[in-house]
Amino acid sequence: MRAGDGQLGRVRPFWLLRSRAQRGTLVSTGLVVVVIAFLASVMTGLALRSPDTAVRATLEHEPAAATSLALQASQGSDPEVQDAAVRSVVARQFPGVPLRIAQTTFVPTVAVAGGGSATLLVASDALQERARLTSGRWPASTSGPAAGEAAVDTDFARAHRLGLGDTAVLSGPDAPVTVTVVGIWRPVAPASAAWLGLASGAGGTDGRAIVSDALASVAGDGTSVQWVLTPDADRITAAQLPRLEAGLAGVADALSDDSTAAASPFSSSGQALATTTAMERSVVAVRAVIPIPLSVLAVCAVIALALLGRLLADARLVETRLLRSRGVTLPWLARSAALESGAVALVAVIVGTAAAQLVLRSLTGGPSAGLPGAVDVLLPPLAALVAAVAAATLTTVLSARSLTDAPGVVEAGRGRTAVSAGLAVLAIIAAAVALWRFVVFSSSTASGDGGGIDPAGVVAPAAVLCAIALLGLSLFGPAAGAVERLAGRGRGVAGVLPARQVGRGIALFSGPVALIVLTVGALTFAAGYAGTFSGFLRDSTLLTTGGSVRADLGVGGSPNDGGDLSGADRLEKEGVTASPAIVDDATIGDTNASVIVMDTSRLPALVPVGGYLLGTGALADSLPDPVGLPGADLPADTRSVALRATTASATGAATPTQVTVWMATAAGEAVPLTAQPAAAGDTDIALPDHVGRRLVAVDVTTESAGATDVTVAVTGLPVASKPAGAWSLAPTAFGAETPFRAAGTGRASAALLEGRVTTRFLPDAEPTLRVAVTTALAADDSLRVGQQIDVNSPVGGLTATVDRIVPALPGTTAERAVLADYSAVTAQLLRTTPSVTRASSIWATGPDTAALERSVARVAGRDAVVTTAEGDFVSRFLSGAVLSTWLGAAGCALLAVAAVAAAISSALRRRRGEVIVLRAVGLSAKQQAWTRRAEVIGVSAAAVLFGLAGGVVVVLLVGNTLARLSVVTAPSTLSVQGRVDPLGMGVGLLALVAALAVAVWAYGRSVRRQAHDTAYREETR
Repeated sequence: MRAGDGQLGRVRPFWLLRSRAQRGTLVSTGLVVVVIAFLASVMTGLALRSPDTAVRATLEHEPAAATSLALQASQGSDPEVQDAAVRSVVARQFPGVPLRIAQTTFVPTVAVAGGGSATLLVASDALQERARLTSGRWPASTSGPAAGEAAVDTDFARAHRLGLGDTAVLSGPDAPVTVTVVGIWRPVAPASAAWLGLASGAGGTDGRAIVSDALASVAGDGTSVQWVLTPDADRITAAQLPRLEAGLAGVADALSDDSTAAASPFSSSGQALATTTAMERSVVAVRAVIPIPLSVLAVCAVIALALLGRLLADARLVETRLLRSRGVTLPWLARSAALESGAVALVAVIVGTAAAQLVLRSLTGGPSAGLPGAVDVLLPPLAALVAAVAAATLTTVLSARSLTDAPGVVEAGRGRTAVSAGLAVLAIIAAAVALWRFVVFSSSTASGDGGGIDPAGVVAPAAVLCAIALLGLSLFGPAAGAVERLAGRGRGVAGVLPARQVGRGIALFSGPVALIVLTVGALTFAAGYAGTFSGFLRDSTLLTTGGSVRADLGVGGSPNDGGDLSGADRLEKEGVTASPAIVDDATIGDTNASVIVMDTSRLPALVPVGGYLLGTGALADSLPDPVGLPGADLPADTRSVALRATTASATGAATPTQVTVWMATAAGEAVPLTAQPAAAGDTDIALPDHVGRRLVAVDVTTESAGATDVTVAVTGLPVASKPAGAWSLAPTAFGAETPFRAAGTGRASAALLEGRVTTRFLPDAEPTLRVAVTTALAADDSLRVGQQIDVNSPVGGLTATVDRIVPALPGTTAERAVLADYSAVTAQLLRTTPSVTRASSIWATGPDTAALERSVARVAGRDAVVTTAEGDFVSRFLSGAVLSTWLGAAGCALLAVAAVAAAISSALRRRRGEVIVLRAVGLSAKQQAWTRRAEVIGVSAAAVLFGLAGGVVVVLLVGNTLARLSVVTAPSTLSVQGRVDPLGMGVGLLALVAALAVAVWAYGRSVRRQAHDTAYREETR
């Protein structure tokens, strides 16, 4: 080898031998780079790919009403031109957004002679593809109104007892239209978006009939057209959500403004806009969480690579100085270090990236096409490659700058700080600014006003954690000095030596200290975020669902008979807690709100959430009326109710024609059972097994052509349960204009009776209706406890007293809502309206959610939509973010262990001569091993405690806010309770401590081996 002009001739063999001599350190560096590239690629992939996967899964698994938008208008004079115009407007409103459009022409409601109604669907190829014939054929498209043919669905056929060849008469607007049943069908996929708003029973009809266009125009009073817009779950991406949201918000108005598309203003239904907004906010949450562990991992990676680079440079210190003395320049050394580290890192990033892509394919699928996909795949390995090369090159250059063996200030033990106080202060100021940006960003995002990711805000938790680590490093030196002084008061070298060596070896321990602090801080943050997020998701989802399982029955209106019970009482008999419920829109004053009616006495068992969300126990104690639902409890084995309804009059005839008993369940759900009395007025009404055995009201319908001084009496009424009194007339049940007045127990009288009039008898009681309202509703209407309010809704007009004001109410995500007890509402409606409102949903909670879901689906029927409080919507998006926090903590732990191993290796090399000196002054190999182990144990323990404190600070500062930002389905008025995932925290700390213990044990063993090596001479090696 020769030198010339600062360069070497025939240097390739030497550089290869030089690398081979340090292959252990280079392999260690390569393994670290593999870990860095793998974790960085996985976390970046989760941030960029998981939103697309979650969006597609949401569109695939959520019900059609939540993901689609149905647009309806009157049919135009030229249907084909109208359809083309609608599709053109839709294309302009949704540029680049893949949509599926299902078009249906129909007549909403047509009365059927003899009772009932039907929805008429105009036959088309697309419609017939969505239905399957169970018998018969499709109607001829050319059949005219005089010889009409129809294919009816199974529900309509069952309701009207129709078979093939039977006829039904439709009450057309001008004349009756007779149709012949030529086919019976059922939907191929009843829950598909194409049937949105056209499901069986929609609008209170008995079913659907497919007819020709000509027959529909004659039988119906106006034909409507519906277009259902559904995002294509196979092709849509998260990047298209803003355009989808804008299109959904404005498409109805755009269509109404187009004269060709709109024969009438368009109406819309479906929750696609709300779902899209929630998905957008979830994507923001994902990309706000994942950068936190990724940023901490990046800092740890740089520190670990720098430590490994310094370890390699220290190992080559003598030969590097020899090369420098032979004329090798710094640029040449830098290039050689870059080439060497680049070759090692290139292989490492290829391995790490390949492994990451395999993992990501199983989690989220492949990368997207174009630039986003290239960034996803290439950016993390390139960053890892650049960091590895830069760390190795810089440490090599810095090591080679000195041509002497003189140590620096810190290395010589004269400097007692690893980081200057000024740098720590600057880091704290930067973290404070980032934290302020995070607060602004999270507030705007939670309110729905955020426009995207704030890079300075989302890295705030990582910035705070790094600032705490720098603060710890700045305090490390003074703290070590203080420990050294305390230890120096004792006797013996073995006691003071570890403290003194740590105090004089700040440079050696600073890197591992920083990494352990960051690792424990990241682990604490991961455990705090995961625990708080999962706890808040569980509680808020349970609250907004109303129970662990909920069935939306898709029914409304008033009950007709015992078959209209929700089935909640049957579930109660199976050993679970269940309640019928009604959730509907309401108006309180001038404010739109939601009204929730349910059995509030079951609320603590149905919604077992912490009091920080809702005081369910207090609501269960205060909202149910102490009187309950006034009525008479019949024995459980009662099979019928026997009553006698009689009339008397001074002149004319008055005859009781119908008697109705209202039977209620324990939850307050009441249904009517009707029978015609015999000639003497005796009425025997059979009670089905599934109907409640509490008699709460009796209706008697009387017909007369002008009788005077009429008296209606009901005898045989059972005694009502106390504190209710005798049975008496409810004067306002059928309107204030009723001619009847109370005339004693079970009696009512009227001076003159004309026509058909119904009277209702109830147990004499004064039930009160108390409600709970949300804080948002109370603020809007200036409501206070004790104030009386009127609640107007499809449930009925209710007059109630505000009993409690709470942040949120069960069964809804609405921030403005009112909650009332089911029995109390039934009691008031029976006194003020002709009927009660049918339960629209069932809420249930039990120990086995999967079994309960099957039971609820069986009881609720095939048309019900059954959901569970599993938080699937949020979990689809945020599960990758939670995984990233754990991956980031695991990566930091691996790098911290590698850094400790590198520091130990460096200490073994640098302090080899120290072993000889200590052996000469009488310290045994065992004592030396103990003192070395004590150094690492003490430093590691202090770093763990400081990291734990720093992690707690980060969780307290941002944990609740970040969890609140992540659960987009929770009402914004809910508070968040901080929690910790104890299992994850415990496993993480145990794994870190175990790895450090192994390193410490190996350190002591190596020191003992050095102490027993009596042949070593410093000058010979």
